[in-house]
Amino acid sequence: MARRQLPEDKQSSDRNTAGAAQRRTEEIYRCLRNRICLLHYPPGTKLSEQRLAQEFRVSRTPIRRALHRLEIERLAERRQGVQTVVTSYDFDSARDVYTLRMILAENIEQLSPIPRWWERAGVLLDIRRRFEELRGEYDLEPFGMLHLEMQAELANLIANDRAREIIMQLYFQIVRIAHATIASMNWDEEIDAVVGEIDALVEAMRHRDIRALGLVRRNAISMSVERMRRAMHAESGRPQSRCHEG
Repeated sequence: MARRQLPEDKQSSDRNTAGAAQRRTEEIYRCLRNRICLLHYPPGTKLSEQRLAQEFRVSRTPIRRALHRLEIERLAERRQGVQTVVTSYDFDSARDVYTLRMILAENIEQLSPIPRWWERAGVLLDIRRRFEELRGEYDLEPFGMLHLEMQAELANLIANDRAREIIMQLYFQIVRIAHATIASMNWDEEIDAVVGEIDALVEAMRHRDIRALGLVRRNAISMSVERMRRAMHAESGRPQSRCHEG
């Protein structure tokens, strides 16, 4: 004789179904976000709900939810109310985003670091090792994914959920500029820059100095901006000029 389903059984089943749907939406969002950030979807690419639903074998509902998150992060936008496309980007318009990232990094001590945050140094050292393996051969895909992993790990040192979310949103808004520029830069020097940053971060963690860690992060962002600026000037053939920000 079949067991009659109790109300609490149905509630548990509904929660499991909702949880699975939420996880699937998150997977789709991350996949689309990575495609945009790694330039698989260049600016202007149309993100068709129908085609994406067919690709991921889901209804349009999780696709719409994923696209909405991309719109919030300014990686996509709705046009004429019905069409979603990948947004464009340029260095000059992103200047304010870089400034905000540096301010947040420098003030990490005020953003509620997680307990015993310094114990995460081993994770960064593993990321460092994998960056070292990328020397000598330009390959944006693993570099970009590893850089994203590093940024997420640093954001996860913060217990303040809203601050962590903002930090990652700002990162996604500008990372395409870095990826588009890196082909014009010295590959091994970029590896050196990331490895050097991790070494300095780990040193700050060994001393349990959260302020020093924030300053390392702030300086690394600033130097990355300067390297990109030089690369773009060199590529365009224009004389390099110093830009003063107020």
